[in-house]
Amino acid sequence: MTQHRTSPLVVRSPVRRVVRRVVRRLGALLLAAALAPAVQAGADAAYADRVFAAINGYRQSQGLEPLRVSAALTALAAEHSAAMAGQHRPSHDGFAGRVERTSSSLCVENVAHNFQVPETVINGWRRVSTHHRNLLEPRVAFAGVAMNDRYVTFFACDLGE
Repeated sequence: MTQHRTSPLVVRSPVRRVVRRVVRRLGALLLAAALAPAVQAGADAAYADRVFAAINGYRQSQGLEPLRVSAALTALAAEHSAAMAGQHRPSHDGFAGRVERTSSSLCVENVAHNFQVPETVINGWRRVSTHHRNLLEPRVAFAGVAMNDRYVTFFACDLGE
């Protein structure tokens, strides 16, 4: 007796093809949505790095030492930038609390919103006497700069970490 092998019946309907395409596209969209915050976070970090470099360039042009990056102060700046983004307004709300969370006796802070080019943030701060004074405060040595949804915080202290 001869045995015959049969293969399963494969139905290739147009509906199945459409469903597969939709699922693939939906998967691609979900992946893109999941990666978008990381891409934005990277863009925000690059922007903040350029602001930090511009601050140090300006300080050095004025005969001051460059500031050193502090991870702790950067974290406080990031927290404040996120809070401003959540409130949809620039502010210095919570400044005293941020100072208390450091080991510093002196801290300064500048905030900004919606500057297209990082280096222009410095020009904006230079035009406001209190912000300008903060940029050139000789007693601070450590700083953090962060941006979230175009809200920038510069937070510098004398002792840093």
